Parts: sequence; C-alpha cells; structure tokens
Amino acid sequence: MRKRIWMPLCLMLLLIIEVLFWPTDENISETIVAKAPITTEPAKPVILEQEINAEDASASTKEPVEEFNPYESEVFKAQILQVADLYAESAKYPINSKPILNPNDAKIMQPFEETEVDTPFPSEDGTGKIRLAAAVDKYQYFVGDPIDVRLQLTGAKEGVFTSAVATLSGPNGDTPLSATMNPSDPTLTAFTTSFDTSIAPPALMSAEMLMKITVTVDDQQFFTTVGFRYALASAQLISISPVRQNAAELIIPLHYNVFQDGYYFVRAILEDAQDSRPLIQLQSEGRLAQGNAILELRAHISALKAQGSAGPYILRSVQTYRGAEVGETFDAPASTSQQRFSIPGFPFSDYDETEHEDPLAVERVEFLRGLGVVDEDPVEE
Repeated sequence: MRKRIWMPLCLMLLLIIEVLFWPTDENISETIVAKAPITTEPAKPVILEQEINAEDASASTKEPVEEFNPYESEVFKAQILQVADLYAESAKYPINSKPILNPNDAKIMQPFEETEVDTPFPSEDGTGKIRLAAAVDKYQYFVGDPIDVRLQLTGAKEGVFTSAVATLSGPNGDTPLSATMNPSDPTLTAFTTSFDTSIAPPALMSAEMLMKITVTVDDQQFFTTVGFRYALASAQLISISPVRQNAAELIIPLHYNVFQDGYYFVRAILEDAQDSRPLIQLQSEGRLAQGNAILELRAHISALKAQGSAGPYILRSVQTYRGAEVGETFDAPASTSQQRFSIPGFPFSDYDETEHEDPLAVERVEFLRGLGVVDEDPVEE
C-alpha cells in the first residue's frame, strides 16, 4: 500500500524538478547532458516487472494440467486392436509367400521409365521453360551390356540449332565413351544414342555411374544427368528346374551359375499366366558355392487359395543379389538369362490343407490385443 502512495508523489516531485530546470535556448545542449542521469524512464520497467512477477506467482498456484495417458484412451485402444487385426491377417501367410493385395505394388517398370529424370530450366528471354527428360533403358547394367540413352526436349523455339552429347561418367572421372545423340524425330525434340560397355575402360567403371548429357539450344547450354548401376554379375539365373508340389507348398527351384560364392537373396513375383494378375511376392535366401547351385522359392497353398489361382503361372521380376561381406561396400547383383519363366500349376486338391502357423506371431497378436482391451471398470489407485 505504501508503494502505491509514494510512487505518485515521487513522479510529481520529478515533474516539478523537470519544469524548474527546463533548458533555455542558450544552454540547451549543455543541459541535456547534465539531466540525462535523472530521467524517469528506467523506473517504468521495474513496475512492469513487478506486475508480471505477481501474475506469474498467481498463475503458479493453479492446478497442473492432467497428462494424457494413451493407454486409457478408448480411441487409442481401438487403433491398437485394428493394428492387431491387420497383423493377424498378414501372419496367416509365410513371410516368403505373401499375397499381393495391391496390383500397383507389383507394377512392371517399362524400359526408361524407372530411370527418367525430368529437369526444368528457365529460358533467358523469359518466354518459358526448357525441359530435359533424359533416361537410360535400365537401372542395373552388367559388364558388356549395351546402354541405350534417350532425351526428350520441350520448350525450345522451332528452327533453332539444337544438339545433344552424352558422356559416360563415374566417380573416377569421365570415360572416353562420348557420343552425339541422334535426332529421332524431324522436330529435333527427341534424341537417342547407345553405348557399348564392353569397350569401357575398367578403371573408370564403378558400381554407381552417371550418364551426363549436354544440350545446346541456339546459343544456350543445358546439363542433366541420369544415374544407374553397373556391376560384374555375381551369378546368373540360368533356368527353372522342374517345379513340384510338396505338402502345402509349390516349390520352384532356381538354377544358378554362381561366379562368386556368398550369401544370396532372391525375390520374385508369381502371376497368373492367363490374366497376368500378380498373385504372390516370393522370396528366399541361402549360401551358394561357386558353380551350379539351387535356391528354392516356395508358394504356400494358403496364399494361392487366397488369390484363387491354381495355375499355370509366370515367374517374373526375379531380382537376385549377393550380400556384401566384411570389407565390401556394395551388394553384388546377379543377372538372369530371361525376364519371364513359365511355371506349371497343380490342382488345389493335391496340396495338404495345412495352415501356416507362427507361434511368435501369435504371441505378438495376443500382446497387441491385450493393449487394446478397454477396461470397463478401471481400478483407481
């Protein structure tokens, strides 16, 4: 209370002093210097600070906000139960034989499609944009494979000089393999060329490579690159050994010629031969010795029945690689002698009616469902 009485009195006193010592025109600069130390401005922050501290003090006396516990939320528990149901449905099939529920997950990439790089460039005259869509025909190449390159040019004015040059390049520098891309249409908007990697200098080739493309439009130059992989094949898939049905599985033996022994992984897609519908994602793994070797893919009857196809089938999109070992940087891919293999089918009646069971998966489902149980009468501590 005393502070509230004395503070106005002090301000009045300071105001009186200010009036008494108000400078005249003759000594204005001198007086400003003299009176600066007694200005009243520093007093205001002290009052504001006291008021803020008072408010903070009163705010600190409020009750703390109760923390949210997700395990007491019915919405959260419902989501946990939904996850448990989805996991239980997936666990009905072996990890190496999963039905493909979304056909887009097994889309076949066309040549050039998965490697295309589309790059826009502003034109100097501000009339529009130059776009370069460059691509190679595959993402993974092996020693000796030809590399086909294409370029699509849009946004350039008609009648101007246009040219394109492609150069094979890697971490160790540009190779001598450089070629002028040939126009593939009369409008000079599409260009193609091809490289023979069998004559590429081995010292300049590596696992990760670039195709560098320089495009000249009139007197402007534009640059773009396309990445791809290049390797010496660790093995080659030669053929499919006789397919057989055994118990609850369709067994597909893959016959390899192995150049480097090691631990190999393979995945492939089994599709219906009649309607080209992707059915099952198959995968396998195992150690292979140098020479002739077999890795088996196994399609479970539960997955075949879920997709409603007893065959015949097509095995496609086979991807095999040797896992990198100690001291190695990259996995080593394997090549294949062909892109599609015909696989015979068997009547569903020939298979054993054995459901897939995974005890560990059952425990996980029970655990998730236990988390999702809603307590009707929660016990208060």
